[in-house]
Amino acid sequence: MKYHYQNRYHPMIILMYFSKMLSPEQIKCIPRTTRNNWNKFSHENYYGYEMAKDYIEDFDYMKVVLTNKHLKRGVKFMCAMSYGYRDIIQKIEGNRKLLREHSDSITSSIRRLVDYGQIKTTDACKLFGVSKDWFYRHREKKICSKSILSKCFRQYPNQLTFKEVSMIESIVKDQYNVGKTKTTLYYQSMREGLIACALSTFFKYADLVGYQKRKKKPKGDNPKGFRATHPFEWLHVDVTHIHTQKDGIQYVAFVKDNFSKALLGYKSVSKRPDSGFIRELFGETFDKYSLLKRSQPINILSDGGSENKGSLLEWINQIKAPPVVRKLTARTEDFPQSNSMAESTHSIYKSEFLRGKHSMDNEQHLIHIEEFFRYYNHSRFPSDFYGLTPMEVLNGEKPDKTKFTERIKQGQKERVEENRAYNECPLICV
Repeated sequence: MKYHYQNRYHPMIILMYFSKMLSPEQIKCIPRTTRNNWNKFSHENYYGYEMAKDYIEDFDYMKVVLTNKHLKRGVKFMCAMSYGYRDIIQKIEGNRKLLREHSDSITSSIRRLVDYGQIKTTDACKLFGVSKDWFYRHREKKICSKSILSKCFRQYPNQLTFKEVSMIESIVKDQYNVGKTKTTLYYQSMREGLIACALSTFFKYADLVGYQKRKKKPKGDNPKGFRATHPFEWLHVDVTHIHTQKDGIQYVAFVKDNFSKALLGYKSVSKRPDSGFIRELFGETFDKYSLLKRSQPINILSDGGSENKGSLLEWINQIKAPPVVRKLTARTEDFPQSNSMAESTHSIYKSEFLRGKHSMDNEQHLIHIEEFFRYYNHSRFPSDFYGLTPMEVLNGEKPDKTKFTERIKQGQKERVEENRAYNECPLICV
């Protein structure tokens, strides 16, 4: 007795049969009853038809590629190139920015694939790992020589206007502003009504027009600082040496309030200071701000140098409470926090104010110290004060994050209107 076993055909054979991709010899190998049964299939009634519909509609293109040796080789080459390209792009940090920067080359390549490769725009976009919307958006992008971002003012009206960019450039390149932080330049300009944009926007355009950053010292493993809850709660002091061209080294000490970051006093001497020098500095500071009349405790923080002991401790011990005045040494077992609040003042004075230069002699040095004292307290804007100076915070003003919100919104509205009406652009934009 003979048994007849029915062949189990690979799904690809069925697909090739319906696509008429099998040769007559191959078709003859399939029984007529099997072919008749296949011909009765109603594909629309099978589960999953909707998921396969797009591929069925595009299969004629696939058929042309698969049956044409040259096209097949070309598509395999493009796929290999696409896979390598997309792997590289996905592993690069900030790949979206990279795509934007090279949008002209990518859109041109996609257009060539569509025009000469006889493939759909959607498929060409997939080869480059971008969406069809991204392609059309960047294909219509205009490169404007008037804009520092090379973007058409009418198509991208939210960018800063030509006048605003020119204003930021003049602010950044003003010799008086060289060395100042971008935060200080921003809030100074906002308070003077020169600009009306967000802090991050100002930073971006300042870098584009040539802002020169200060060289930062390598970060070390420094203990963290801390913040006071009200003025005069913590007072910092530290001594630094300043070189003059004619009179050698001068020693300077500043007293700084932790809460407001304001400089309360300073003193300079030509010889290495002793504890009497620091005691006199604090005596002048306490008198200037009537600190002995305060009821809340006052903490003085310094490093472990000998100038912060001796006469200074004797003077503190003879103060009768209130207020309670105590002296602490930073970075010790009893008080592990750093005295970075005071140390940062010296860095700002040397790099931001003097900009790496030196005073000619002791007389000029004292003038520079006084100028810096005024600049730091009244013309410098710490980022966490949102446009207030240290002295304003010391005097009771409260930092307000929304201080310039309305002006920024109004500036954005005016900017959009001006950019949309911009008529000096050499491009014809719609």
